[in-house]
Amino acid sequence: MRWLLLRSLVLLAASALAGSVVVFLLLRLLGGDVATVILGRTATPQSLAELRSQLGLDRPGIVQYFTWLGDLVRGNLGQSYAAGYDISQQIQSRLGVTVALALGSMAVSSVVSVAAGSYAALQARKVRGAFVDLLTQLGMAVPTFWAGLVLVIIVSIHLGWLPASGYVPWSQDPGQTIRSLTLPVAALSIHVTAVLTRYVKSAMLDVLGQPYLRTAMAKGRTLPMAVLVHGVRNASVSIVTVGTLMLGGLLAGTVVIENVFNLPGLGSLLVSAIKGREALVVQSVAFVIVLMVLTLNFLMDIAYGVLDPRIRDAEKRGTNVE
Repeated sequence: MRWLLLRSLVLLAASALAGSVVVFLLLRLLGGDVATVILGRTATPQSLAELRSQLGLDRPGIVQYFTWLGDLVRGNLGQSYAAGYDISQQIQSRLGVTVALALGSMAVSSVVSVAAGSYAALQARKVRGAFVDLLTQLGMAVPTFWAGLVLVIIVSIHLGWLPASGYVPWSQDPGQTIRSLTLPVAALSIHVTAVLTRYVKSAMLDVLGQPYLRTAMAKGRTLPMAVLVHGVRNASVSIVTVGTLMLGGLLAGTVVIENVFNLPGLGSLLVSAIKGREALVVQSVAFVIVLMVLTLNFLMDIAYGVLDPRIRDAEKRGTNVE
């Protein structure tokens, strides 16, 4: 595990550096003049030049990149050009909402998909298994924003069970926080649950034909119990892979759902920064999202070593897993 951890850390650092370059370059390719946005189109060339010099926008791109990278390492992301707020503080204050949305959706999706996928595998040749497949197909076809709007109309407007928008911080009222996050989590979970259920079913069908499962049943375990005790663990590596990739997509997908439900997360900050042409805010938020996705991939590599003993054995022998 020691070499696996070291190799994963090196890969994380290299990927984060490459991600910072990509984010920086992409925003420069989009164009746009921040000074003109701040001062307006009626500003004089002299005032525009003075503001560009004050903001450091007149310096070469390579200098701007390394200045921004140095600030990233120190945790100082600077100030918003137009609004003047501290970017680091804004990200910190909004990060909890986005993480809660993504982790809550992943937790709900994991539990439901493991149960539904295992059931569909056990009932693969029956109508009940086909019904689960139909539901997953429908879930994969439903856009997240549309699911959110439908949930708002049915649950909030017609039934009045949950708030349609807004957010209450955990420190004020945890119960109201859960209520305000329930519909967004449900909307995000539909597509992820459908995708994960199909992967779980596929993994469990492979497991059902393995000799160790028949051995467990020969020792007196029922098929559902054998699948629960032995099958889920042996199928967990592929499930963790897909689940981690889906969680990375969830972090990016919260941009839409936060704006649908008016939640103060990274997504709403990113959209407002794009509308205001706040290039520094956009690239900082985008890099934070990229870093979170890379961290998830790092944790996935470590989880491989914990879940699959073959990886640990191969590491001790200095070989690769076939």
